[in-house]
Formats: sequence, structure tokens, C-alpha cells
Amino acid sequence: MLLILFYTQLGYYGQFMILQWRMKEAAREAWLTTIPDARLYRISLAEMKASGRWEEEGRECWFQEHLYDVIRRATIGGTAYLFCLDDEREARLIHQSEEVTRANQDHPGKKGAHPYLWKIGDILPAEEAAHSNPPVPLRQPNPSFAQHRLPTRYADISVPPPKKG
Repeated sequence: MLLILFYTQLGYYGQFMILQWRMKEAAREAWLTTIPDARLYRISLAEMKASGRWEEEGRECWFQEHLYDVIRRATIGGTAYLFCLDDEREARLIHQSEEVTRANQDHPGKKGAHPYLWKIGDILPAEEAAHSNPPVPLRQPNPSFAQHRLPTRYADISVPPPKKG
């Protein structure tokens, strides 16, 4: 009974999202097959194995500090080639995530890794800033509360609020 209720409430949405993702992937694959070889970056498979590395075997590779999506493979004149599309945006994301990870883990001067970026001194105010301005004394209310009306007790309130109507 609970499964039926869950499917009627969330199942259609989940099913729609999966079908939409499949359709986008199929459209992308169809688009990639229509790109001519002259517009793709051609890398020799032997060069790739010698000076590159695979990010995902057969699909993505790093070659000369660039990330490439492998679109197709072809053998031309006895040499195997990878026809690739430069994936600048994903490479930029990978480099940014590596920089953030490195910044969060590298703490020069510390021998052990510390999981926190903040120190207690970062939260506390500096000593000279904490004591530079003395606190402003609050205006003491008049002890005879019943004798004074609200607008006259406080100097910053000069008129009553406007009537709504």
C-alpha cells in the first residue's frame, strides 16, 4: 500500500526525469555522430598511450594538459586514431575542484592534517578592535512609567505612526 502511494506521489516525476535524461543522452549521441572528422581533434592512439592518460577508459582522456571526449575511433593507414572533442568546461571544473581540495588540505606549518579551516582566533574580535570604542550607555527609562506616554519617553520617536485606513 505504501509503495503504491509513493509511486503515485513521486514515481511519475522520477520516471519523467529518467526518461528525459535518456532522451538528452540519445540526442547528444546522435549529434556527435554527425560531426565530421575534420572538425574533431585527431590523436594517435600510440601517442595517447605514451604521453596521455585515461580519465574514463575509451570515453575521456587527458592529452597535453587538455581533457578530451573521445567521439569515435578509426584506423587510417594502419594507425589507430581517436577523434576527440575538447572538453574545456569539464577540465576547468576538475582543476577548480582540485584547487579547492588542495587549499583545504594543505596547511603549511602544521604537521598534522586539520579538518577545520577556521581557528578560534578567526571568530573572536581582535583585542584592539574590541576595546577601541566604549559601549554607548543606554538611556534609562523613567521610573514613573505611568506618568509618561510612549512618544515622549524616547527622543528618537517624534510623532505617532500614521493611521491605516
